[in-house]
Amino acid sequence: WSYRWLLLSSNLVLCILNLLDVVMFSRTNIAIGIPDHMFLLGAGAFQQMVYQWQWMPGIVINSQLCPSGMEATMYALLAGCHNLGQTISYSLGGLLLEVLDCQPSGAKSESSQFDKLWIASLISTVTPMFTLLAVPWLIPDAKQTDKLLDDSDRDATLGSLWRRWRGG
Repeated sequence: WSYRWLLLSSNLVLCILNLLDVVMFSRTNIAIGIPDHMFLLGAGAFQQMVYQWQWMPGIVINSQLCPSGMEATMYALLAGCHNLGQTISYSLGGLLLEVLDCQPSGAKSESSQFDKLWIASLISTVTPMFTLLAVPWLIPDAKQTDKLLDDSDRDATLGSLWRRWRGG
């Protein structure tokens, strides 16, 4: 499988799985006779599997494009960027819930607080699809077993300004 195909297909599968949350939050599943726990158990397990499908190509491509001797640093940067992105998404999700007035306090009879929760779920389902627009420019159209760089191109300072000034 190519990097592009894997990222595109896993994002589409994740979008479909997240749409099940929209169905549950809009209570459509109850209207057609399907209990909530069917959606929670099925979608939750599959979502974690798809997240790993998305994470592994990033690790593989990073290991191939990484300068020799910098593997641990690059992995740490990848993990740090992932954690930063996740923190930002959690904060923006909290802000979206506040804007949609989904702020339950735990009191009885406050189910109206969840009336617009399906909108937040729909937005969180659709927004990751925008990243797919950049895949053709940012991700090589190569299989995971293909070599992306020659061994001579794996130097961390190859083509750097310092080397050009020194004539190297």
